[in-house]
Amino acid sequence: MSAPQTELHRHLDVSVRTSTLLELAQERGLEPQSTSLAAFREKAIMTKPMSDLNSVLATFSLFQDVLDRPDVLDRVAYEVIEDVRGEGTRAVELRFSPSFVGERSHLKWEDILDGFESGVKRALQAFPEMRAGLICIAPRDRGMDEVDRTVDFFLKHQSRFIGLDLAGNEADYPCRLFEKAFRRAADYGANITIHAGEGAGPENMWEAIELLHAKRIGHGVACVQDPKLMEVLRERKICLEVCPTSNWLTHAAPSIAQHPLPRILRAGIPVSVNTDDPGVFGVTLPSEFELCKREMGLSPAEIQLCQDHAWAASFLNASK
Repeated sequence: MSAPQTELHRHLDVSVRTSTLLELAQERGLEPQSTSLAAFREKAIMTKPMSDLNSVLATFSLFQDVLDRPDVLDRVAYEVIEDVRGEGTRAVELRFSPSFVGERSHLKWEDILDGFESGVKRALQAFPEMRAGLICIAPRDRGMDEVDRTVDFFLKHQSRFIGLDLAGNEADYPCRLFEKAFRRAADYGANITIHAGEGAGPENMWEAIELLHAKRIGHGVACVQDPKLMEVLRERKICLEVCPTSNWLTHAAPSIAQHPLPRILRAGIPVSVNTDDPGVFGVTLPSEFELCKREMGLSPAEIQLCQDHAWAASFLNASK
């Protein structure tokens, strides 16, 4: 029996529906009432590569401005699960950074978790065929103290999360800087996934695996630069959470057609396909699969293999 459609790498705090984002922005005076949804979509959705990953990350500020109350977070979480259900997905892992959400809103981190969790629970009650869980993101580019604080928060609320992540500017903040914090999480049995091999080379993936105890790698496309690393990924069955459109828009891949996903998958490495930041990139999981078929030449069997890998690697299926 085929595995259900599963998504492992989707940022909850940057998955706000475009219509909801416009509504919230207009309520706060951040967007004129005269702005149409079509015009806002042209402005809000990224369709061409920016100069680098940091430039992409800088576009996320509007999301921070509108995620300012627990009831808004509840609504967003509910709508995201409703949306992924509409895409045919039946299991989704949603990650967020309490530091990112709270930076402008000044919400307490507990209130942020309460808001998102409330929306997830409402959605799962409304759509009992769905499975969903939250991953806590530690922001590497905010320094070691903030990462330590995030790991403390994760450990305090570990029963409410399915995993822990490290994200942000990996070129300037390599994994090794956060070894101590992530060792603490690993000692408590945390399911760990690490953004690596997206904005930096394979050395950061090695550090994610050997120093931060990663069970999965977010993106990981730089592995093709290191045959030994590819061998380790295959032997240890470390799943890569690949995001095709995102990788093109952030320059992690030169184009969709030249994306290394087929090479990685055909080398026997577990690969999942994901949307990453659909509120910015304007993608769906079915549209990503279609790109993989049309631009990369993946067969229907290979698409299903990616789905099987995603389901097998999901932290929703792992014991805490």
